[in-house]
Amino acid sequence: MKSLPRRTAALATAGALALVAPAGAQASSLITISGATASYPLVSLLAAKYSKLVHHRVRFRITQGGSQIGVNDVAAGRVSIGDVSRDPLSADPKGLDFYPIAKYAVCIVTNSANRLTNLTTAQAQAIFTGKTRSWAAVPGASGSSGTIDLISRTSTAGTLSNFQTLLLEGKKVSSVATQESSEGLLRQAVTSDPSSIGFLSNYQAGLGGVNVVDYNGVACTTANARSGAYAGVARFYEVTNGRATGAVASFIAWIDRSRAARRIISSQWIPIG
Repeated sequence: MKSLPRRTAALATAGALALVAPAGAQASSLITISGATASYPLVSLLAAKYSKLVHHRVRFRITQGGSQIGVNDVAAGRVSIGDVSRDPLSADPKGLDFYPIAKYAVCIVTNSANRLTNLTTAQAQAIFTGKTRSWAAVPGASGSSGTIDLISRTSTAGTLSNFQTLLLEGKKVSSVATQESSEGLLRQAVTSDPSSIGFLSNYQAGLGGVNVVDYNGVACTTANARSGAYAGVARFYEVTNGRATGAVASFIAWIDRSRAARRIISSQWIPIG
């Protein structure tokens, strides 16, 4: 894994974003990006800011699908950059360069009717592996005493990989969990089901409509993630097939070094270094 100097900026929405040069503008470069839904809001904001700063000489087309989709797409040459929300894996295709651009926290969330305040590692493991199936067996749970409805992500999600590694300490989420294809859909599922529990990036958790649960007595906040007090902190990466060059290299370098990018990252996420 190689890395460039750091530079960045940010936004938030669902679906695909296209930043198009205005009519009559000079020829521009198109950077195509696919991958993580967790980093989509940040990368969209960064792309929008960068495009404006270079007077739309660089355009972006950004789609979601999950970290593994981003890895597969960039390895196959289908996109310029893969957005990835988990660390490199030994199983990843060879020749990919991972450039860290920001850090984020992975939060455990319940429906807002369930004011569960805290889970220990052992309790989180028991719930998400399916060993504990009733809210009546969870100290501090309120608003539901029935069966626990597990809400998880599909296997392509980097947030799922980080959740299992960082908060479940290597345990796997039970196969009984409902699997959602994006962060937004997972948040909607938890918001609409009083018996549910799931996990989200701190950005999505902060949009409201869910109860954010402390982990081992530490709140899942940007401040606690930045200080190192919170355990569930992971990285966002821009991934290229070989060392970044041309317009892609310039964009990644801007993310790494620009004060404007750092301000965007600091608004909801955590800068690298």
